[in-house]
Amino acid sequence: MKMTVFGASGSVGSVLIPEALRRGHEVIAVTRDPSHITLSHSNLTVAVAELDCVPALERALTGAQAVIISLGDVCDTGSRAILAAMRNTGVQRVEALTGFGTSVISRRRLNPAMRGVVGAVRLFARSGFSAKERQDALVRPSGLTYTIVQPPTLTFGPATGAYRQGDYQGRSILGRISRADLADFMLDNLEQERYLNQSVYVQN
Repeated sequence: MKMTVFGASGSVGSVLIPEALRRGHEVIAVTRDPSHITLSHSNLTVAVAELDCVPALERALTGAQAVIISLGDVCDTGSRAILAAMRNTGVQRVEALTGFGTSVISRRRLNPAMRGVVGAVRLFARSGFSAKERQDALVRPSGLTYTIVQPPTLTFGPATGAYRQGDYQGRSILGRISRADLADFMLDNLEQERYLNQSVYVQN
């Protein structure tokens, strides 16, 4: 599969891209500063683009079959432009990394106590949480085939393969998942075409 990764030099992208290459995928890594991408590989292309420049984003999508968006707290404005570029170029599959419980729809799947905890976190971390809520609200009605991935706290631990996903018991914003396990899940999800037009919780 050929995929374009936005947020390529971030803490998730820098783990996900080597794993995608190890699996034999072709990767277009999008960054504002190419010096931030130090990896070299025959299946890796580095594309330079600002997130507010739709023509540059369209060029970064050339030949792509899927898109991964991992943008941190600038996820809403960046996602708006990326989704527009995808529609303009006919790329249909997107996997967007948001945050635990960052939509009304996903919060309804939590038990009442956890909804209360998420509500408190939402008030405390208003700026970043709100950006992820806006990103979610952009992705769902985009007309694209999407998966919205909602992990709790990310760690730099190793890949274990021992993570839960979907509607597992004990879903908690207080949980954790390593970036390596998150990358494994996101790539498996694209390869196996799971959780289409859904949001999904994942944690160790």
